[in-house]
Amino acid sequence: MIEASEYIKGLVSDIDNSLTGKYDSSSQKTFVCNTKWARKGKLITDSSGVVFKISEIVYDSYIKAEPIGNGSEVLDGVFYLQEPFFITGTKLATNQEWTIADSNLNNKLPLIWLLEIISETGYGKNYAIEKEIETKLFFLDETDPGQYYTKDHREQVVIPMQKLMHEFFDQIEKNRKYKAVDTFRYKTFSRFGVEQEKGTIQNILNANLSGVALDFTLTRYKENCKC
Repeated sequence: MIEASEYIKGLVSDIDNSLTGKYDSSSQKTFVCNTKWARKGKLITDSSGVVFKISEIVYDSYIKAEPIGNGSEVLDGVFYLQEPFFITGTKLATNQEWTIADSNLNNKLPLIWLLEIISETGYGKNYAIEKEIETKLFFLDETDPGQYYTKDHREQVVIPMQKLMHEFFDQIEKNRKYKAVDTFRYKTFSRFGVEQEKGTIQNILNANLSGVALDFTLTRYKENCKC
């Protein structure tokens, strides 16, 4: 029997990180209908492997980006965001494993963290459902507490992470092995940490992060056995 976290990992790996846009030379904007989790300051790569840095974005409208280095390329056609980094475990285990996973923070963000403990409900042979998995996920990306006000945290980080959350739901809906998620509960974090009495924030993970905490039930159907 496959462990529940592997189901979540598989759904995360299926998230489509591609965008399609049309460059307008007069405004120097690349118009994109769905910007997904793109955000200002992040890198994006076109289909030729040219890396751009996003300098301006209006979500689900347009992106402005300049090629890294002295290139003259423009962002047009199909291009790709950094794929989400998936990890599962308790707070302590995740903090240790995520910290040592890569010395470059950009290679492990945005982060999708599946928090243990995972609670499952199984079903007998007369049911089409294999199991229901009570799931708590965090969708997180870096923030700048030295420069951002609360409004900035939410506009620059929380909104893209909400969009990443919905991209995750899209994968569930497309996969016929799972029931589409009808209801879910989520909280947004301008600063992902523990607020102390003096108003300071103790980070839960070893980075300055913002994002979304999601609680939902993942329902998986049984597959026809070919034993």
